This record gives sequence, C-alpha cells and structure tokens, in this order.
Amino acid sequence: MTLAASVPDTWIGRLMATVRESRTIRAVDAAREEEAVAIACGVGLAGGRGAVLIQNAGLFNCGGVLAGLVDLYRIPCFFIVSYRGDRRDPVYYHEPKGRVTEPTLTAWRLPYAIADRAGDLAAQVGRGVEAAEKSRGPFVLLISGEDLE
Repeated sequence: MTLAASVPDTWIGRLMATVRESRTIRAVDAAREEEAVAIACGVGLAGGRGAVLIQNAGLFNCGGVLAGLVDLYRIPCFFIVSYRGDRRDPVYYHEPKGRVTEPTLTAWRLPYAIADRAGDLAAQVGRGVEAAEKSRGPFVLLISGEDLE
C-alpha cells in the first residue's frame, strides 16, 4: 500500500498511529468516509495502492461512492473496517451497528473477511489487498478492537 486514508474512531485511531510511523505508507486524514474512499481510489488510478480505514458506521455512508466510483470504474480499494458492535465490543451502544454490518456487506455484494485474532494479521491484510487487486474492486477486512491491541 502506498496510502491509507482514514476517518478514525478509537480503534482505527490506534491502527493509524502505527501507519503514521511507517516509512512506506502515507497516512491521510479525511473529513468524511466518502472522501477517504475517493482519496484511496485516486491513488489507485495513479498506479499506487490505496486503503481506507474507517468504522463500520462510516462504511454505511459509502454506498454511493462504492457503486458510483469503485465498482463503476473497477478500482481496487482495500478497506480495514472496525467492527463496532460485534460480540467482542464492550460498548453496548455500538450493538445496532454490529447487528447490520454483515447483512449490509452481503446486500451490497462486498466481499469481506473477519480478521482472525489467532492468525497473522499482516498476512490477512495482504490477502485482502490481493483480493481487491485481483477483483479490481473493493474488499473489506472487519477488525475488532481486541485485534488491534
């Protein structure tokens, strides 16, 4: 990846702190999730690799840009999405977001995987990037806060 665009939440903020220390990945903050997707796609169109790091609630804002940019122009776009409200999230008020995350991804026909804490997270990210590039479209890796500790 050459660039990671983000609208961080608490969990993604921890990951972006690591990205900011990278010598090979440029971190860019976006005002809105749709803007982060556009930034990552622009990098892809310029020959680089772009990723989007956002919360699942922010992903719900991206339906239009996913259909009208990523899918329409077949741009590889890898997403790391904090899975707020999953069974491991200790914050009760995120539960409604967790309940609709996977059904929304399925309805939007977005390929996704749930990060496996027991596995090599870097390898899971690599497979997600490869899946986006191979399909010339989006791929979402859902990640829990526990996986970022």
